[in-house]
Amino acid sequence: MTTLYKRLAIMPMIAFCSAFLFTSCDDFLAETTYDFYDEQDFYKDVSELELAVNGAFEVLSQKMTYGHFMLVNDCDTDLSHIKGSGTGQVARDLGHYNIYTAHTWVESAWGFYYTGIDRVNRIMANKDRVALPDDASKATFKRLIAEAKFLRGICYFDLVRMWGDVPLKLTPSDKTENFAMARTDREEVYQQIVEDLQAAADDLPWHDELSSYEGRPTKGAAMGLLARAYLFRAGYSLRQNGKMERSDKYLEYYGKVKEICAELINSHHHSLNSSYEKVFKNVCENVLEPNEVMYEVQFYNPSGEDTHSSKIGSYNSPEIDRNSSYGLGNSFIKTTHFAYDWYEQGDIRRETAIATFKIDASDKIIQIPRKKSYTWAPGKWRRNWIPGPPKDLENMDINFILLRYSDVLLMYVEAVNEISGQLDQLALECLNQIRRRAYGYAPTTAEPAIDFTNADFSGPQSVRDYLFIERARELCFEGFRRFDLIRWNKLAEVLDDFALKFNAAVADGTLDAYVWAAGEYFQEGKHELYPIPSYEIRETKGSLVQNPNY
Repeated sequence: MTTLYKRLAIMPMIAFCSAFLFTSCDDFLAETTYDFYDEQDFYKDVSELELAVNGAFEVLSQKMTYGHFMLVNDCDTDLSHIKGSGTGQVARDLGHYNIYTAHTWVESAWGFYYTGIDRVNRIMANKDRVALPDDASKATFKRLIAEAKFLRGICYFDLVRMWGDVPLKLTPSDKTENFAMARTDREEVYQQIVEDLQAAADDLPWHDELSSYEGRPTKGAAMGLLARAYLFRAGYSLRQNGKMERSDKYLEYYGKVKEICAELINSHHHSLNSSYEKVFKNVCENVLEPNEVMYEVQFYNPSGEDTHSSKIGSYNSPEIDRNSSYGLGNSFIKTTHFAYDWYEQGDIRRETAIATFKIDASDKIIQIPRKKSYTWAPGKWRRNWIPGPPKDLENMDINFILLRYSDVLLMYVEAVNEISGQLDQLALECLNQIRRRAYGYAPTTAEPAIDFTNADFSGPQSVRDYLFIERARELCFEGFRRFDLIRWNKLAEVLDDFALKFNAAVADGTLDAYVWAAGEYFQEGKHELYPIPSYEIRETKGSLVQNPNY
């Protein structure tokens, strides 16, 4: 329990129940207990402001944001799927694209994100009332306001990726106002995301400028997420006309990705861990390593109960018998040998990323045959890597990795390729640092035997083809694959192709009989977005229009 959030998680926090959007507040209050303060008493000093900011960040550590929901959000793709072919269970329905407007997880996620936004809006509305008697309090105030903007940027970024054009609101909600708001065009929402994350980057410190890094947002994290926002702004999304479209300014946005990532890379404040496996062991052991893991959503519950616990390391882990000494590995998220085979011979990331085994009640490792590879699982988070006895069979304290430095390197490569049509020397070095580590070499030491040169790529499409696989190999199961396929406008094509490949493997006996359900349920022009919760449509009396084909 070394991080700031893990210390503060057991303390009462100021929290603000959002009237917007629109009817979900009572549900949240039923799940958690907060201290409430009268409006005239808000933020007498920076210590109260800090409690308010901590309370706002609490929305990210809910099961229905990053503790559980975002794990399933990344399924089903050519990389992972939800175990079991049936429907009628909330996770399977979400993962298999059997999604409906009253899906409880979708409703909860939407509500929590807007609750977080309202908390930040309330902070912004009251920030000028904070007493700042000295330079130290002014510096703390500056950092806390930057952290709040960082959070609002994350919330709106997730909303616009999952629901498209969403209502943009920058004032605290009051029960007397009219909440019948319409959608805001995604370009306007993205502009606010950019402004918030840029402001955060301007005012936050680098992680290595701090006397003690405790997991709070830093300049590097804000810059990396700002680059990611521009990357998605440059990509495709499903619009209200039912078509996948991208902005006419997409090359301009790629230019911003290149600029921000280059500044971040050349700052030398971040670097790759020399061991790919150690990155994830550190996370399982609650060891913060901000050189590579630039920001983590933090989880902690002292008794292992639901509040502020995650399913990370159980839901997305190798299967582990509940009677083992490690606790239950639910292993509800699965992969296949198709993903395993993406790794080339000698790529040591494979054995970390994909678990081809399960663990029985006596802690024995049991290999799963290739014919049942649809029961192989993510291997980056494992209960048998977690020190100490389990507090709970399923609930975990493992953090969600929101940003790694390797993603910054890959974003730079993609941006340069899209702008210039060929890679510059920095882009080649970015690819090579990741490649060297994958083959067991020091990331920053040249290795002519494996290093790429421009001669290895015939043109921009060959770089795109490489990134299509390499982003999956490097970042698998970290919440990227489905979002990447959507922004590349490849989700429908990839799911169709994978269904054919999977069914052919069943037919020829490579795989035992199994139904890959996403191939049955996915609808192009619909499932690239989630539905607006039905209660929002009802409460706004139709001013909030539903997403296409729901």
